Amino acid sequence: MVAHCLMDAPLECCGILGGVFPEVSLFYPLANVAASETRYDADPRDLIRVDRDLRAREAEILAIYHSHPRWQAVPSKTDLATNYLGPVPRIIVSLLDHPPVVRMWRLDPDSYEELPWRLVP
Repeated sequence: MVAHCLMDAPLECCGILGGVFPEVSLFYPLANVAASETRYDADPRDLIRVDRDLRAREAEILAIYHSHPRWQAVPSKTDLATNYLGPVPRIIVSLLDHPPVVRMWRLDPDSYEELPWRLVP
């Protein structure tokens, strides 16, 4: 995930992590059709492809990720306003530091809460 974001810098990268809760086992990088360093808009064709693959594998979206090339890994007002999938956790990767900072959030329309996560082999 972090490598995908670094390859696309300084544009925001975006993607989906899928699997069977609680384990992420699927990684879907998505094209950012906004081609912006301040926001992302996932390619609708990629989203359809991911939805079909998840259904075929009997898996689900476990998290959505995107990068902040020029800001901290904290949700922006745009992140809150465009949270169309409600309780699905959002992972934000800040590219300001080396190594990049990765944080996970639960977003509400007017607030956000950081969620714990861990990397397992």
